Amino acid sequence: MELEVKDLRKRFGEFEALKGVSFKTPSRKTLVLLGPSGCGKTTTLRIIAGLLKPDGGKILFDGEDVTQLSPRERNVGMVFQSPALFPNLTVWENIAFPLEARNRSLEETDRRVKEVVKLVELTGLEKRRPHELSRGQQQRVAIGRAIASEVNLLLLDEPLTALDTSLRTEISEVIRNVQRNLGLTMIYVTHNQVEAFTMGDFIATMFEGVIDSYADAQTMYSKPPTEKTARFLGFINKLEAKAEHIDSETIMLSSLWGEFRLNWHNPKLSGKVIVLFRPEDASISLDGKGLLEGELLSSVFTGRNIVTRVKTGQGLIECAGNDLSQYQEISKMVGGRVMVKIDLGKILIMQAG
Repeated sequence: MELEVKDLRKRFGEFEALKGVSFKTPSRKTLVLLGPSGCGKTTTLRIIAGLLKPDGGKILFDGEDVTQLSPRERNVGMVFQSPALFPNLTVWENIAFPLEARNRSLEETDRRVKEVVKLVELTGLEKRRPHELSRGQQQRVAIGRAIASEVNLLLLDEPLTALDTSLRTEISEVIRNVQRNLGLTMIYVTHNQVEAFTMGDFIATMFEGVIDSYADAQTMYSKPPTEKTARFLGFINKLEAKAEHIDSETIMLSSLWGEFRLNWHNPKLSGKVIVLFRPEDASISLDGKGLLEGELLSSVFTGRNIVTRVKTGQGLIECAGNDLSQYQEISKMVGGRVMVKIDLGKILIMQAG
């Protein structure tokens, strides 16, 4: 089922939560709404589910306007951060609940619950009650209950937030398996970037009630469309430069740190530009060769990498591209002048505002 959201608007008193949210999700694909807390992600999800009425805009399922339909009429599955299971019901009874609410026959309910229990990997736990389950198992039941009535659209609101790292990996695989096996269209809300790129075919970034960027997951990671989204996704280092086209495929990038010819497919890019890059794509040079010179302010061993901060003529640069084995050598350089290497194949160039 294709989902389309058109110009959604929502106020809570004087607070404007949604300011014209629009996007489209292709059938059988997963769209992740990614953004910080309070940006309007959950409000958007609740309007799609029919749990909130918008002040303006439309919700379309396969081109049909469902904005005024009740949640039950939409037949949408929803999973929340908390499993919100019925404590007095067994696993089987929790999953069967939406089917019984729709007056499905006992035979049909039995068949469907068996299918769902197998799909969410709860076989053998059907007679247990929620308090007898682990948190991960409880979330599996919540997923099973959400899909039991054979929905075409599954909405998930931060479903992994309350789980530890190992359970997050486990439940995310369950969710992906459910989506693939049932061919569901899925909207997944999160503030976690790792979750977003793990789960999404497409990603829409959201800030202050507005969709800022929309792209497939690979494009969003490597070439986010806007500076705001880029910096949210880790392109925190920013330099100023000038761009001049050599030909349709090549630009000359010039700045305080030199001149470089780069392959860049954007004929509109010229004049003042900004260069953005992630810390992991910059490293402290151990051979004295690099693009940027500055004072090494600090070096921190995090367990996963070495994070260094360098004060340059264009501001602070954070680097995380050095091998862990280089920590001792780099630590001895703190307070001195160093050169910073940048992977030019992973930079992002945008027109200066």
